Amino acid sequence: MDFDFSADQRVLRETIMRMVADNRDLPRTGNVVEPKTLHRAAALEVSLATGGFFDVALEPGCGAVDAAALVYECALSPLVLEVGASALVAPLLTGEALPRPVAIARLADLTRGVRFLGDARTLLIDLGEDVAVVDMAGLAVTELDGVYAYPLGKLAAPPDLTAARRLGAGKAAELRRLWRLALALEIAAAMQAATDFTTDYVKQRHVFGRPVGSFQAVQHRLAADAEKCRGSYWLAMKAAWSGQPLDAALAALHAQRAITQVNYDVHQFNGALGMTLEHALHLWTFRLRWLVGEMGGFRTHVAEISELAWPDALRKAG
Repeated sequence: MDFDFSADQRVLRETIMRMVADNRDLPRTGNVVEPKTLHRAAALEVSLATGGFFDVALEPGCGAVDAAALVYECALSPLVLEVGASALVAPLLTGEALPRPVAIARLADLTRGVRFLGDARTLLIDLGEDVAVVDMAGLAVTELDGVYAYPLGKLAAPPDLTAARRLGAGKAAELRRLWRLALALEIAAAMQAATDFTTDYVKQRHVFGRPVGSFQAVQHRLAADAEKCRGSYWLAMKAAWSGQPLDAALAALHAQRAITQVNYDVHQFNGALGMTLEHALHLWTFRLRWLVGEMGGFRTHVAEISELAWPDALRKAG
């Protein structure tokens, strides 16, 4: 694997980074952040759509790595935006730009809760072997309240899929590969942003006459968290580069397993303030609380890894 971006990819990434930086300010009342569970990246969404960035995976000379860079950089923002499904999963799965926002779900998830379902114009449903592409027009969605820092919704009734477009047998496996890739990228970015936010905070907060960040125990734990963040990022980028299902499953597994420790540390070091809606930390950590269970949690990735890595052993055991 080449760990360096190409010249064109570096320009793309730097452009996205500037756009995210220019559109990441949280709404405030005076000096206080508006106390909301989530804040939408409306201005960034318009800028990305106007510039055609959601279609980057379909551009000549571009592909999964370029789309992965877009997903990761956008997910670093404290403002929430649907980008993984519409810029990475849908175009690489179908070869076309589907009407966005796009939501992804397993069939059983539709009456439980799905990210961005209330906003979605297109829904991709994992049917086990096949994938259904559903136009959301006319489908009733119930918005779900919660503290997960994502807009969540569920269908008011199970959908009638008889007239839905099908992608064909075997396409569900490709959907799950791309979904795992997007999931790993979003987790890696949220963990990195929460760790960076906390690192800055412990440099400013003083106890016993010295910065909290000057204590070696704090430094050690934040260093370990930084390793989890970067490990998750590079595993995800490798999966984008290789296109291998095993790499995507390993990236998703590593990322989901890292969430619990990173969330524990950053909230401990921010203290009680970190649990308030006026403090920005929750805008990443509460996302992670949802992402840790997406696709069924890390055990689904373990099962996939076992099947991909040792198929002969599993057949013999069966």
